[in-house]
Amino acid sequence: MSKSVKSSIRLICAVIYAAGVRLVRKYHPRVVLYYHGVDKASVEGFRRQIAYLAEECRVVTPCDISHVSNDKEKTIVALTFDDAYTNLLDNAIPILKEYEMPAAIFVPTGHIGQRPGWAMAPDCPEKDEFVMNEQQIVALDKEGYEILSHTVSHPRLTELNDTDLEVELNHSKQRLEQILGHEVSAVSYPHGSYDARVYRATQRAGYRIGFTTYPNIVDNCADELRIGRFEVSSRDSMVVFKLKANGAYQANRCLINLKRMLVHRKHWT
Repeated sequence: MSKSVKSSIRLICAVIYAAGVRLVRKYHPRVVLYYHGVDKASVEGFRRQIAYLAEECRVVTPCDISHVSNDKEKTIVALTFDDAYTNLLDNAIPILKEYEMPAAIFVPTGHIGQRPGWAMAPDCPEKDEFVMNEQQIVALDKEGYEILSHTVSHPRLTELNDTDLEVELNHSKQRLEQILGHEVSAVSYPHGSYDARVYRATQRAGYRIGFTTYPNIVDNCADELRIGRFEVSSRDSMVVFKLKANGAYQANRCLINLKRMLVHRKHWT
């Protein structure tokens, strides 16, 4: 199935979901969005997205998302950026400042000031980017942005042995705390890769909050070490972005679960 067909199916599911939820919803949802980089060519798209959030949503800091009460008038949104790419400094941060919008940036500490060392798709806009250096990270922290862990080397945590798993979680937290001079309480699981073993290791490392890539809104029963997020891009159309920002892409959990079931079945046949 082509990428465009998959995108169309996701969009259709989100539209149907949004229409159905609107009929029964008492409160607007709490939603965490995650970007990667924002390249120069998509700055205006990013500006339109942030302007929409400023006008139509209530934006809070990501580490507070599970503690705020649902709103009857507006969707509550938190913004996160994985990988701490330097293009954010020129293309995203000035717009966030203009709209006085909080955000969190997840840093892979083993690549600070370097090019990403993990596998990336050939057409990925950030394949030639750098990860922010220590001075840039400290400056953003002082300006009030949440600087949080994205492990050391950006691996799939579920594929690591116990020793390497502990190193990825503990060393990244310790490195950031040394750089910033204060506690770092949250981590974003690279590639969304986590399971029960990763969950326990994250607890032992002293994190209070863990962000996944599973498309799920934040509800009152949310486990703070498994907070769902919706992937967005500054290249998304405004129709797609609005659906994601309002949690409608939660409908795609069904597609993800179906894919997992089919893979599991294939593995055991």
